Amino acid sequence: MQALATVALMASLMGAGSPGGDPVLAEARAHVEAARKAFVARKFSVALQEFQAAQRLKPAPVLWYNIGKCYEKLNTEVPSALRAYRTYLIEAPGTSDRKEVEKAIVRMEAKLRARGVQQLMVLAQPAGATASIPGKGSLPVPATWELRPGTYTVTVSATGYQTSSQPVTVTAKKSAKVEVALTPTGSPQAPPTPPTSVATSEANPPPPVESKPPPKAADQGTVTVAVRPSAPPAAGRPGSDAPLAPPRGQTELGSVLAQPRQPLPLTPPPPASGRLWTWVAGGVSVVGVGAGVGFGLNASSASSELLNGNLHTEAEATALYSRARSSALYANIGYGAAAAAGAAAVVLFLLEGQPSSASASAAPAAGGAPVVLSF
Repeated sequence: MQALATVALMASLMGAGSPGGDPVLAEARAHVEAARKAFVARKFSVALQEFQAAQRLKPAPVLWYNIGKCYEKLNTEVPSALRAYRTYLIEAPGTSDRKEVEKAIVRMEAKLRARGVQQLMVLAQPAGATASIPGKGSLPVPATWELRPGTYTVTVSATGYQTSSQPVTVTAKKSAKVEVALTPTGSPQAPPTPPTSVATSEANPPPPVESKPPPKAADQGTVTVAVRPSAPPAAGRPGSDAPLAPPRGQTELGSVLAQPRQPLPLTPPPPASGRLWTWVAGGVSVVGVGAGVGFGLNASSASSELLNGNLHTEAEATALYSRARSSALYANIGYGAAAAAGAAAVVLFLLEGQPSSASASAAPAAGGAPVVLSF
């Protein structure tokens, strides 16, 4: 199979135009010939670089097969090999060696399955669109991720087009693929796409996603902090039947990207001595420390995975670097907020310990809806 692919490639490149008529074509031919010699000599890293150079100069579907073969021979880039084989079949769906390529895909899927993950590929129109998965980063399409089995929300966006979001189920058995065609801005909105499982084979569809009732406000991890009221009682006050105001910064994609989580731990209720704001500031400090620790661990994990010595594709390395950098930033913000709130708690502890008639008039019970702050 590898010989047939290389011969077919050489024939297509050698037969296109005269040798002196296209310097770019001549350079691509030289890379392909160098790649063939390196592959025969079992210098697979060199062959890979030469095939990739030829692909940049004169793209050809069969080059993806040769690139995938080099990745497979290196035995350290299983995701990249699988991506290359799948791209070959997408660009050349009618190829006569389809069955052999599909066997290679099955081999790569088995290796990923042994690691407890499987590959999800996202294709989209127009070209230049960006795909993202919460917690997994954003990549230009065609984009691939290696994910544990489960259901993920895939969001595809492009300038001048309406953003599309849909759930996609990844199973352990087969690699998955989702194709999205974005609607230009100003066109009628397409009907929402139902939950989709897009495994390579539809013979064994995964079980349907079980629908659940909307989580309660406490399940969203929102911390409600009462601030001195400046208006008469209104809907949204704790204890009332009206719903709380939506969290600040909520966008039209909030219902898609917000993942339900357990409520954040709250500090004990303030004692009867009247140190309400001391406890509020202390609670914010605890939340800030927790957020800083969580994001710090996430940044450390991404950095360790990036520097563990394994080979990564450019897309994977970019995603890991972005994840480590953003998590470190959020960790610093969390620690800074915790420090500020802790200092405020000390000051408030001293101030509220002094009896004052003004403090009684500033109590939340005076009326008005509390301000809802989301962390």
